[in-house]
Amino acid sequence: MLPMDVEVDGCIATILEVAKLPLGEYQASVQVRYRDVLTRVFQVVYKDGRELAMKLRTEIAKLKWALMLYGKEELRRRGIIL
Repeated sequence: MLPMDVEVDGCIATILEVAKLPLGEYQASVQVRYRDVLTRVFQVVYKDGRELAMKLRTEIAKLKWALMLYGKEELRRRGIIL
């Protein structure tokens, strides 16, 4: 079943792995593709699908904003994108 691609706000978020954490939480390893940009793998901790979707939308909004402010080369230099 994993990895699994989901479309979120015009991007493809690939959920690579999911691990169950104590206290009923989960941790997903995620990588986002937006146009010709691919992020590094990052972790998202969530309790349910609704919270995961909200956190993915937030991370994607931050990525788009950072691309607009700094550009691809600066984000690549900082290790945010590949």
